[in-house]
Amino acid sequence: MPPTRLDAIQVYRWTLALRRAAALFEAQRFADLYFGPEEQLDADRFPGFRPAVLYWVATAERERLTHTLLLSVAGLTLDDLPAVAPAVVRYQADFVEDCRVLWEHLQPTLPFRPALDVAALGEISSLPSDWLARFNAATVLARQQPAAEATWATWCELSLVARAAQSAETIRAALVLAELDARLDLPVLVERIAPAFGQQLTDFFFTQVLKGIADAPRATGERLGRNGVFAEHDLSKTHLQPLQGLLGLVGAWLGGPPLVVETHIRTCSFQTQTQVVLAAEGRDPALGRHLCTLCAAFDQSTLDAVLPRWLAPRSRLHASLGRGADACRFTAEFGVRRS
Repeated sequence: MPPTRLDAIQVYRWTLALRRAAALFEAQRFADLYFGPEEQLDADRFPGFRPAVLYWVATAERERLTHTLLLSVAGLTLDDLPAVAPAVVRYQADFVEDCRVLWEHLQPTLPFRPALDVAALGEISSLPSDWLARFNAATVLARQQPAAEATWATWCELSLVARAAQSAETIRAALVLAELDARLDLPVLVERIAPAFGQQLTDFFFTQVLKGIADAPRATGERLGRNGVFAEHDLSKTHLQPLQGLLGLVGAWLGGPPLVVETHIRTCSFQTQTQVVLAAEGRDPALGRHLCTLCAAFDQSTLDAVLPRWLAPRSRLHASLGRGADACRFTAEFGVRRS
């Protein structure tokens, strides 16, 4: 990888995603390329363009909610923090320049070589209002002409648009963290918004995104939930066979320990970009730990939304990159006996 301003391994895994997508294109595995594998991935693989783009969209909304909810509970708006907007432009320019360098490095390995519109990428400060219409149009191309250059170029562009929006919102959230920490009791604010954060992000996905997807929304949601995270993170997770899971749940119901699924996440672009911005602003990079509190709230909210209550799911965050660990370690427990 060429030199970049930000840590390429932590921040720019979209380059690895596109390399893996190119391999699927060359093998003419178009169903996996655009729609993703049906099975749950238990290794670091490309999840498919549709799950990948939706993951970047969802995480852009995650970062937007971080700063809007914090400001709301503090009784402020972005207009009350005039230093934030120009700072977002400065830090986002570094991200876009890195994307330009990495795109030039990556192009020779791709099946086609569409130009990267650097100026257009630099203008993205949030999710475009028409992103869902573009997503649905790109899906039609994937169905009708999967091997066409236009289809490949459309999905590459949509991927970078969503990822750039995520970056801009991450930077904005980091700057808001810095401003609020200087003015108020930030840990208290974060704890106050955590339940609403998890619920609103879950609602965004189920009430806005999935309802707007024209092509197989249920299957799309399932594949995003199982594998979308692989677009952005290096991780590993427990993979249970159905019979093993059933036996574990029965054991839990009979008074044994709960069934536990464990996830280790070794890269986090949110945390890396947040820490870079905080350090540049002269603030404590460890303030990024507050993102971990919100991430844990969202994980629990997601389990509650997608699983039946009789499974009694419980998410636990045991360690995290934002709190100095080498990886984030989540467990999801099922069959937990409530006291």
